[in-house]
Amino acid sequence: MRIRAPRDERTEAEGRGPARTTVRVAAVGVLALVAGFMPGTGSAADTRTAEADIAYSCDLPSGTQPVAVHVEADLPVSSGVGTEIQPQDVSLSFALPRAALADLPGIESPLVSGSARLLTEVSQRGEGTEVPWQGLAIAETAVPDTGDIALRATGEVPTITPRSSGDVIFSAGQLDVGLTVRDAKGSGDVPSPRSVTCRADPDQSAELASVAVPRPAGATPPGGTSPELSGDVLPDRSATARADADGPAPSAGVPVPDGCTVVTGPIPQVPKPAHGYMAGYSNVNKLDGAVKFKDPGHLRLNLNSSVSFLRCGTAMKSWLVSDGTLDYQGKPQMPPAEATFLTFGFMPTTGKLELSLEDRISIATMGDSVPDANGQYKETTTAVVPVSLRLYDVSVNGEPLDVGPNCRSATPMQLELVGQGETGRQGSKGYTVKNGGPLIGYPDVPPFSGCGATEDLDNLFIASLSSPDNYTKMMQSPLCVEGAPANCPEPQKPTPER
Repeated sequence: MRIRAPRDERTEAEGRGPARTTVRVAAVGVLALVAGFMPGTGSAADTRTAEADIAYSCDLPSGTQPVAVHVEADLPVSSGVGTEIQPQDVSLSFALPRAALADLPGIESPLVSGSARLLTEVSQRGEGTEVPWQGLAIAETAVPDTGDIALRATGEVPTITPRSSGDVIFSAGQLDVGLTVRDAKGSGDVPSPRSVTCRADPDQSAELASVAVPRPAGATPPGGTSPELSGDVLPDRSATARADADGPAPSAGVPVPDGCTVVTGPIPQVPKPAHGYMAGYSNVNKLDGAVKFKDPGHLRLNLNSSVSFLRCGTAMKSWLVSDGTLDYQGKPQMPPAEATFLTFGFMPTTGKLELSLEDRISIATMGDSVPDANGQYKETTTAVVPVSLRLYDVSVNGEPLDVGPNCRSATPMQLELVGQGETGRQGSKGYTVKNGGPLIGYPDVPPFSGCGATEDLDNLFIASLSSPDNYTKMMQSPLCVEGAPANCPEPQKPTPER
């Protein structure tokens, strides 16, 4: 390990904690989002460049071969209790044997690109957890005719927030690399993506750096027990443990966009529980009006159950999968909404609408692995909400209309909501899963059936309600989730916006 001098030429704080173990984190405030993770706001003062050369053994088509990896990151010399530690200018430099690509039939001028994921261990006072540095982008590189392929992966990584004093130690673990190849001259067939798994050799120190966290003045010295935590404790999450505990990664229910191919993944992760609220409007085209969901629906989500890396044209993207449900009085539905319309343009009609889930909400977030010129990572989240509609308590011109207990959509409605936003050095803008915002959709209202207690009223509701492309705008609140204590225990409820 090599540590360059701090940028303000002050020396690194002395003192080391006990030997590291893999148990749980001393403090990790992390939420994985599109294209990597939300950057922290910890101070960049008193930083120095930490470097380590680590020997790995990589599984290649030709067998296991040694690969040297140079890890580099800017870290603060010291940090305070409760202050985010944000590794910056992270890079992995390594040279893979040409055997990693196997044969390249018909390709005259091969170019390789991809992404990397380094599983780091972050420990404090002998307790730690594995934190993935993922979405590290590998720029397109020409493959030499002979010899190894020199690659470099860069990107932003999660913040760490210590909740007690004691050195925070960063160490490198498993490295996963996903590669795609194309021909610069456009000849030959495009080979399928390649993946390489590398494990750090055990007979070495894989420590990258240590950040001193001094005890606040007047604080009681920490004992030998685990450090104080805020939020849930994260278990050890090695790749093997995740696969054994969680099984196959769940399907997002959201198709991978056209023009994109999966390079690496899905990689299962331990999902983070979160909750928040959603309210908004949905147009009813045929009635030239809208239903207002003024009472917010309660969202209960499992964030980031798996991650994949995609190639979309020449760009690398991350693909995060989450899922969730609604909770209204213990039922998976929105609170009932009441609306009044002029049916057929002249008859005032009032009724209540019940929106119930038919299956879990599927959420997929795709984001850039490389920031734009302003240091922002753009992301798009798509939520597929399969719901059924039920109408009840209907009155026409003030007179009750008995529609019966089963006046509902004949088939489930696929409510697809899309939110676009960005995160980065300039903060969060637009919609992000963690911070909420507007979600837009254009659902088709299906035909109705089962309407009418004494007469068949199906055609009445089909004629007045069923139609395609009904503009819908839902506002999601910021989520209460690990790493966002300001939103807990109860997030602020959103106000519907047209």
